[in-house]
Amino acid sequence: MNMHIPKVLRIFSPLLATLFITTRACVTDEDCSLNGVCNQPLSKCGCDPGWKSDDCGKLDLRPAVRWTGYNYTNFTLPDFYSTKGNSSWGGNVIQDRLDKKLFHLVVEQFAHGCGLSGWRPFSTVVRAESRTGPAGPYYYADELLDTFRHNSKIVWSPADERYLLYTIGIETNTPGTCKSYKWANNISISSAPDIRGPWEPPTYLLDATNPAPWPLWAQDNPTPEVVLGVEDNFLYHAKAFDGTYDLIKSMPWNTSDYSDHWTEDPFLWRDRRGNWHILCHWMIDIAERGEKYPRVGGHLFSRSLTGNWTFKLQAAYNTTVYFTDGGRTDYYRRERPQLYFSDDGNLTPLYLINGVQEFNSSASYTFIQPIGKGADLYERELGF
Repeated sequence: MNMHIPKVLRIFSPLLATLFITTRACVTDEDCSLNGVCNQPLSKCGCDPGWKSDDCGKLDLRPAVRWTGYNYTNFTLPDFYSTKGNSSWGGNVIQDRLDKKLFHLVVEQFAHGCGLSGWRPFSTVVRAESRTGPAGPYYYADELLDTFRHNSKIVWSPADERYLLYTIGIETNTPGTCKSYKWANNISISSAPDIRGPWEPPTYLLDATNPAPWPLWAQDNPTPEVVLGVEDNFLYHAKAFDGTYDLIKSMPWNTSDYSDHWTEDPFLWRDRRGNWHILCHWMIDIAERGEKYPRVGGHLFSRSLTGNWTFKLQAAYNTTVYFTDGGRTDYYRRERPQLYFSDDGNLTPLYLINGVQEFNSSASYTFIQPIGKGADLYERELGF
């Protein structure tokens, strides 16, 4: 009986109830993707810097400056087999340990001008440098590993006081034309006391691909242990970087090709609250309609390595990039995600690094985009 309720309220009360429910954003921090805290009693997520949306599940990407990153696609040499330029495919940004205004990019680059389609066996691992900040532009410095090495991930191990460089591949001579070969996937590791080398020869670790290492060292626990993520988000653990890697976690969902959980290129990290995250290339558009765009960024999270991981099946970022000059580019491919974090102990994501390919182009390059307000502040504090 609604005799004492005004008619207008009786009409809109279902709408008000629906509005209340949809704005009730969280109950626990998991509802905030572990990228923020559920503020009670407001039931609203307070996102960490670098993340946004009601559930803190999207990277707060900001407009990028054109021609930053590493782009040599208009560069050719006499030994090039084709006119595809000097293509690359994603990389790791490393701040120099002695010169804080020098940044290194360890990046995949394809020998003899062969493009992305010839990544196996033409992929090499090179080092580039930037004196203008983490976003670059970066300029070629030297080659770290010759063909065939790919999927490079580099981290500093405080316990070992060495850089650890994980790759896939084998040592091989390249053919005389741009062509693609197939080999079994295998992950190897190389190490060096300095990012310029000398690098130890790669040593085989396990049969897998897409390595994503994270050293477990902490000030209150100076351990040499390492966690390694691989394709399909399997997690391995080793007591030392050159030890045996044991499987400790496989995800419960279907990880087969063309499923809605189909991913590759994981980037693994532990945040300042001790939660675990994976940023990956989510291939939902390929599964649904055979296209490689636009929903390409996947985010997974868990309170513990071996606990219950959550994958919300929503895009953490897409293939559209806005630039500071007011323009935009909608990329055909945007893959190999990696993050560069603040060095203040908060692990705030400051830059997203991807391998990208434009529509109607066989060339590819490495693109870096700032995240949130933290990127500008970080650069100003360094004097850029």
